[in-house]
Amino acid sequence: MKICLKKFVSGQVTLISALACFAFSPTAQAVDPPVITVQPIDKTETEGETANYMVTASGTEPLSYQWRKNGLDIVGAISSSYTTRKVTLADDGSVFSVVVSNIAGSVTSVDATLTVPPNEIYGYAPDGTPLHWDVYTPSGAGPWPVVLLIHGGGFTGGSSTSNQESVACARDMSAAGYLALSIAYRLAPPGRIDGQTSTGCAPQQYDDIKMAARAARADPRCTGKLGVIGGSSGGTHAAWLAVDHLATETPPWSGEDRPDGAVCLSGPYNFTDYRPNHNLDGFVSNVTSYCCVPDTTDPTEEDRAILDANSPVSRVDIMARPMLLVNSQHDFTPIEQQEDMLAALDAAFGNEPNYEGITLSGNDHAWALWPVVISGTETVKDRSLAFFVAIFSGSPWITTQPADTTVAVGRTAKFRVAATGSAPLSYQWRKNGLNITGATRRSYTTPPTTAADNGSLFSVVVSNRHGSVTSINATLTVH
Repeated sequence: MKICLKKFVSGQVTLISALACFAFSPTAQAVDPPVITVQPIDKTETEGETANYMVTASGTEPLSYQWRKNGLDIVGAISSSYTTRKVTLADDGSVFSVVVSNIAGSVTSVDATLTVPPNEIYGYAPDGTPLHWDVYTPSGAGPWPVVLLIHGGGFTGGSSTSNQESVACARDMSAAGYLALSIAYRLAPPGRIDGQTSTGCAPQQYDDIKMAARAARADPRCTGKLGVIGGSSGGTHAAWLAVDHLATETPPWSGEDRPDGAVCLSGPYNFTDYRPNHNLDGFVSNVTSYCCVPDTTDPTEEDRAILDANSPVSRVDIMARPMLLVNSQHDFTPIEQQEDMLAALDAAFGNEPNYEGITLSGNDHAWALWPVVISGTETVKDRSLAFFVAIFSGSPWITTQPADTTVAVGRTAKFRVAATGSAPLSYQWRKNGLNITGATRRSYTTPPTTAADNGSLFSVVVSNRHGSVTSINATLTVH
């Protein structure tokens, strides 16, 4: 309490009155210490690129930041993100963290590790561009089967580390016992890689990929077995390797430059299919930039011929290598692209397919498909690893799974499977997990069904001298 004096004037009389006044202090505001809500994450970058680390934090403002490398403060690194200088092999294994502070205290983030894989030149493009691959070496002594990884980026951008999901794929392949080589290639306008003076338009990128395939097979670390995985535009390149076997003189390519098999994730395969789609404009822009023709859905006859000549579907014939093609229902790449490739393969192989096409629900694209579940607990990664085991060893691989079937009571139901692998293949059908006597062909027809058969599960084990594989369960519905 404090005393307030107030003066009253009335005529000649002045009165001073002492009043009791109470002073109230405003309520003190709460101060919240900093809390990190999004931690910095591990990064993998190629030599000569930069790594960007970010953190998100809450708490009473202002917040201050201090980034550290291997526990030591980095001068000037005082924002919520930090971009390194161009990395070198000496930076491999470095850890980055950040201290976030305010008037109430400070908090330190987790450590985020920087990986810089060895980077090698696998060849030089005709314009002199040095072409590199990042190397992910498996444990143990080589040689090993090799898997090339081809990045996406709409043919105009991207790099071997621009998508950390593709980096995760490379690590998975290395952990599975494959020498994983993640490659760079020339880019179409407006893209460029270091040293590139050529346009990067078709078929220049195809030539770079073929050079990588030839270099990988000749590498002393390679057993001679070669696979390839590509995502988005990299899926196009992977498909091209699998289907193009035409010999050329300049460069001197031949069918021997193709891989043993290819996994293609969300690739554009038919550059002239302009059916309406939610991302038709993006698709057209990407393929026309690669072919260096005007960006239009109404190309001239000459430009259409260029687009068609560089479409993987135009090269499909009975010599196509085994392929596993995956996309999603609402993929960034129009779903019609996978339909076109499957139709071309069906026309070439008919009832003896050496490929599998998978369309998943959702809108995942390219490398984001890698961890997505196909059925049960099996992911695209699992199916891809099984694919490479099969094509490298000759063990069976199921290309067409048995499908669910619905029949009326008293009718028979027929289940079919298609598989590839070293001949001869044998088949054993099962009902609810138990072998069916005499059911040893590629297809199985049930006896006339009864109501008791409703919900039964049918599968088949396909075997050869290298091993066996079991199909998914197909459900029989009887009504």
